[in-house]
Amino acid sequence: METYWHDLKNIITHIDWKEFHFLRFRALYLFVPLSVIVLLLIVSNHERRKWKTMVASPLRQYMFSKGSHWAIIMPMLLFIIGVSCMIIGLAGPTWKKKEIPGQKIQAVVLIALDLSRSMMVKDVDPNRIERAKFKIIDFLDANPRARAGLVAFAGTAHPVLPFTGDYKIIKFHSQSLSNKIMPVQGSNIPVLLREVDTLMKHVTAPSTLLLMTDAIDTDDAALLSNWVDKSIHRLEILLVSTPNGASIPGYPKVISKQDPSVLQNLSQDTKITITNLTLDNSDVKGIADRVSKKLYFESEKKKDAKEWDDMGYLMLLPALAICLFWFRRGWTIQWCVLIFATLSLSSCGLKSRNPDWWYTKDYQGQMLENNGKYAEAADRFEDDKYKAVAYYKAGNYEAAADLFALDSSAAGNYNRGLALTRLGRYDAAEDAFKNAINLDPSLKIQVAKSLEATKNIKHKADSIARFDGQSVTNKFGDKQIASKKKHKDDPLKEHKPQSEDEKLSADTRVKNMPKFGDRTSDEVASNIHIAKESKSPGKGTPPDRSGQLPSNILLRRAAADPGEFLHKRFLLQEKLYYRNVKKSKTPW
Repeated sequence: METYWHDLKNIITHIDWKEFHFLRFRALYLFVPLSVIVLLLIVSNHERRKWKTMVASPLRQYMFSKGSHWAIIMPMLLFIIGVSCMIIGLAGPTWKKKEIPGQKIQAVVLIALDLSRSMMVKDVDPNRIERAKFKIIDFLDANPRARAGLVAFAGTAHPVLPFTGDYKIIKFHSQSLSNKIMPVQGSNIPVLLREVDTLMKHVTAPSTLLLMTDAIDTDDAALLSNWVDKSIHRLEILLVSTPNGASIPGYPKVISKQDPSVLQNLSQDTKITITNLTLDNSDVKGIADRVSKKLYFESEKKKDAKEWDDMGYLMLLPALAICLFWFRRGWTIQWCVLIFATLSLSSCGLKSRNPDWWYTKDYQGQMLENNGKYAEAADRFEDDKYKAVAYYKAGNYEAAADLFALDSSAAGNYNRGLALTRLGRYDAAEDAFKNAINLDPSLKIQVAKSLEATKNIKHKADSIARFDGQSVTNKFGDKQIASKKKHKDDPLKEHKPQSEDEKLSADTRVKNMPKFGDRTSDEVASNIHIAKESKSPGKGTPPDRSGQLPSNILLRRAAADPGEFLHKRFLLQEKLYYRNVKKSKTPW
């Protein structure tokens, strides 16, 4: 009890009266019926005194017991104070906002690989780029446990892969990286840092940028140091070169090596760690250990801009203490409490005009969800997790997937996978399920069942798509082929030489070629195929064949190496985003 009064005194003395207000100020209207009840009590007490005038004075001592004047005033006074405390507590006095507890956020690591021409130097076998690619594999094998992303840079910077926990796909794409896929040569650190800021702008946890390069000059060192000082992230530099260096291919007079004084100045920053290349994996293993140790970050407590801290509970204890006196003999005011409770509590519920007086938003949403009203429950919930579940049960899987994506926990990824499966986005669902396993291995059995069900659904969908495609081809394709065979203008139909045509040979001169009639087609036989000379296109506008199915299209298989795809993608990005980019001082 002493602790309560001490805390109450401490809270009252620290009230910010400028921010003081009531969350449910309409509850203060309950003072009106309280005033009516007090007025009725005063009137009834006055009527009771009138009875004394109707009894003869000698008999009054036998008809009425003597009592204290406070026996009438005290019950009424405590009744007013107790009910007033209830009303004020119900109105929700507040003067400060709620503090959101710190949330644990998982950090990421972004690998930036230098693909400039100087990285083709062979002072490290087989060359610097190939050795850096081996180091990427060793780094991921060391299991830094963080989601990793990959970006390549030279004269321009290009994202290769977004942040993902699937290290296998990062290893696969890293092997296709080379200098020839870069659209602009050079080593442009300012462009790289802008791209890094773009990729990590939504990362709120202090994370790591792993820079794999061969040499850093004074200007680049100043840019890196300035970026680290302004950022919440750390910088890990893996130096892929030897102290003596070697000549750059195409520039035999230029020796690429690192200036030790630049590294010495750069290493003075506590947020920058420089690691030299080693023959074993101890270099990248140390980096992976540092990333793993700082994997989780607890965010600072923040004040919610919408939620205010309801301090009405402070009025509960004095109200309950006063209620204890109403059980004393002679306190004939109990019926007033029943009337007041009937007046105040008769309309409490979800269907009342002000359900927020009685229940929180989340509790209202839970009651609606229990009644099967999932869409209404989703609109009522304030907690994103409950809201996402309600949207999922209501069939709004798109909204559910978006809300589940805000939850980076294992349960959030698993629930997002279920929602994406319902949307037919099976590949994204499989990625979400795999992320759930990485975060919580105990979900392995449950996720395995969901993955198997997802693959079965995907297989059925693909089978239906293939069946529909074959049926369309069989329905329309055979008829078109048959009609083409009978069409006299078919360009693939061979025209047999007629007797009136002049036979053509290899030494026939142009002036002796016939001026009318169809050309005789020649067949060229080889061990591969037999080719026929096609009829030359006629004059005029070709007929519109947009409504016909292309039954004679030859499908060519795309190259399996993703390097060519990356090169074309980098060229397109260079034209779109790097038109006015400031080129590097050196072409290597």
